[in-house]
Amino acid sequence: MKNTINIPALEKWYQDNHRPLPFREHSNPYYIWVSEIMAQQTQIETVIPYFNRFIARFPTIEDLAETDSDTLHKMVEGIGYYRRFQHMHEAAKLIVANFDGIFPSHYDAVRSLPGVGEYTAGAIMSIAYNQPFAATDGNVIRVLSRYYGLRDDMRTTPARKKITLLNQALIKMATPHVYTQAMMELGALICRPNNPLCDRCPLQSHCQAFSLQLTRELPVISPLKKPTSKHFITLIVEYNQQRAVIKKEVGLLKGMFLYPQYETDDIYEVKTSLESRGCTIDNLVFVQKVTHVFTHQIWMMNVYKIALLTPPTPAIWQFVDDISTLPMAVAHRKIKL
Repeated sequence: MKNTINIPALEKWYQDNHRPLPFREHSNPYYIWVSEIMAQQTQIETVIPYFNRFIARFPTIEDLAETDSDTLHKMVEGIGYYRRFQHMHEAAKLIVANFDGIFPSHYDAVRSLPGVGEYTAGAIMSIAYNQPFAATDGNVIRVLSRYYGLRDDMRTTPARKKITLLNQALIKMATPHVYTQAMMELGALICRPNNPLCDRCPLQSHCQAFSLQLTRELPVISPLKKPTSKHFITLIVEYNQQRAVIKKEVGLLKGMFLYPQYETDDIYEVKTSLESRGCTIDNLVFVQKVTHVFTHQIWMMNVYKIALLTPPTPAIWQFVDDISTLPMAVAHRKIKL
């Protein structure tokens, strides 16, 4: 490979400089799996306290498999992207059923688990089992794009395949469990998206982006589409000293609880609809406006507090005494009452 990375220098840099993360100090595949799922679209600093609480509550795969959905979602409330934890729960049950509760050690078996893609499987196989399977995340893409001066748009499938093959060729010449973590750590600490610390980089001497002053231009990543805005009437419904909630069963925020919410900006439309269902409204007051930004959506919520004399028939909500015990969507936890 032309101008190949100095792998011994990279691995030594990692051994001397890596952060002592709780899931990197051992090779337990269960811990590595949990940490990698949590780290999807989430900063490591955010992951650490969630990981520590999660492992304390579910120290084994069997513990995770046996828990119920609400308990699991309460444990990860606030971290977002909850579908990944639904997949993790399904995978834990399959591991107990098909692998006697022991995390599989073969790539195809790992890859077959719900929610485990090419990257996650590569991370588990290389870090936990020291097998040469590449894990190409955003940090690795940035390091390799800059080092080799790659001008391909990394948002495209051909470019991602190209850089994954490059990473796979490199890990075969390395110590897999060190190399994978070294590339991730180098991208996180040194080869940062903005203001990279090139003077501290063990790969600086042959880095194309550094020598050609292209660190600001590389990697090439085309912009995502702007998120769409959705307007909601969100209701804090009180009846018999309880509050109404709905558990999302499909789509965004599946498994989390929300206050009743309607995609409209007309409170009178909502009021009329509730009255047609048999609700007798005692009081209705505006509370506040709340905005919550997801990756692909922006929720614009007009929040109203509503007191009922009679609830809708048939029941469309669940009334609870204490919402703090439920796994609540952060978008609605932001509502201050």
